Amino acid sequence: MNKIAIAGIGHTAFGRLAGRSALELEAEAARLAVADAGFAPGDIDGLVTDPGAAQGVLQGIEPHYLRLGRALGLDPDFAGTEILGGASSAGSIQRAALAIEAGLCTVCLCVYGDTALSASGAYAYGRGDEAAYGFFGAAGLHALAAQRHMARHGTRPEALAEVAVAAHAHAARTPHAQSRGKLDMDGYFASRMLVEPLRRADCCLISDGAAAVVVCSVERARDARPRPVRLLGMGQAHSLGTITNPTHFDTLPAARCGPRALARAGLSAADVDVALLYDCFTIVVLMQLEAYGFCAPGEAGEFVAGGRIGPGGTLAVNPSGGLLAEGYGGGMLHVVEAVRQLRGEAGLRQVPDAQVALVSGHGLGMNTHATLILGR
Repeated sequence: MNKIAIAGIGHTAFGRLAGRSALELEAEAARLAVADAGFAPGDIDGLVTDPGAAQGVLQGIEPHYLRLGRALGLDPDFAGTEILGGASSAGSIQRAALAIEAGLCTVCLCVYGDTALSASGAYAYGRGDEAAYGFFGAAGLHALAAQRHMARHGTRPEALAEVAVAAHAHAARTPHAQSRGKLDMDGYFASRMLVEPLRRADCCLISDGAAAVVVCSVERARDARPRPVRLLGMGQAHSLGTITNPTHFDTLPAARCGPRALARAGLSAADVDVALLYDCFTIVVLMQLEAYGFCAPGEAGEFVAGGRIGPGGTLAVNPSGGLLAEGYGGGMLHVVEAVRQLRGEAGLRQVPDAQVALVSGHGLGMNTHATLILGR
């Protein structure tokens, strides 16, 4: 670790971007990231992509990296596509880091993009044999996790509300956020119930948009940018049984890979200045706070009370608004925000003297998890 850097970042607008294809958006984000890194397109010899739901599910079996690489005019030495659900963006950066260390490429472009808001049906598919009994989509599955957490630990709906309210308060200070409207406790509880106990306000946004980062060695990054953001530690863990695993809803794979990633960086949760936690649903934030060691199992509800993870709180969680309010960026927007915070470029939402950022990815049926530890 400490040999790999994120040298450049870029993203498009997020929301309903009618008339723009996913490949067009990805190309825009890629150009911005390469320019931000100070490189030329000809310097890119690696490409790893995260296709999102609409491209990954609806557009056939042609590999996404092939479609995007062709659109970008790249003939890289190393290429691939990560299919880890919401862990794909963090996973793509991990794959790029491993490839660079192995000498398979030198400058790797990692790109997320999708038009899920414009492509109807992107999330309207069943999950395994349980679909025959009405079990559809991620909301139903995460509602089971929320019910389990409430039953085991006495977690109250107010804890879920704290996560949603904090996300929208952060997004209000993020100029490019898709949802900048204020959300308070009354507004949260007025939100429509979808799958008990999850309300609409507990669920992430659906977005069109793209984001990209450039990964390379620290030495190569210094040629273009004087203070690159370093990759200090990383890890993955997976729980593949879902319904067949009796402990699947008790905790997340983050409880395995999170401490390992921090240990590889020589750090603990107490050293993290800003946490970019994958927030497809509010319950996932609570479970990650416990899994990463910010608080003990069952204590996340108390931990987030009183705006503790909102602006001015004791732990900055998703200061750009995250998936709940900034926009659905597949996890890559979490990486972009982490880099901005460590560079000191986050404007009104800047965490003072941020030195260490933790970025997580969480995906599929709570099956996949990936962690990045980034440092100034």
